[in-house]
Amino acid sequence: MKKLILNIMATTGITLVVLAIVGLCYEATVLFISAVFQALLLNVAIYIGIYILDYFEYRYPIVETGLKLLYVLVLVLIWGRMFQWYGNMSVGTLLTMTVIIFSLCVGLDTISLRNQVKDINGLLKLK
Repeated sequence: MKKLILNIMATTGITLVVLAIVGLCYEATVLFISAVFQALLLNVAIYIGIYILDYFEYRYPIVETGLKLLYVLVLVLIWGRMFQWYGNMSVGTLLTMTVIIFSLCVGLDTISLRNQVKDINGLLKLK
């Protein structure tokens, strides 16, 4: 549970940084507090879905990652419509942001997993 909350908060932070960078590209001057909470709620929904998807067995890791990306993209499109994000940015920009954020999170997850493997290998060498 602790790791799940940490992942949600980290993803929300990454989302807000990417959103701020995109905002700078569009010469935006304001990031509303409602956008912060919308991003947080979206990330909670994403991680709940990913948690459920993790219960299924996948033969190929690429299929698992592809399904998760598809789930995230569909959820972002639905929430974008629900919170009227398309008035401020295009669908293409939103999808590009989503893929960038997803890629960063997968990369961070991979680094974390590598560190865990190194720790376990270190413990095994001690025995």
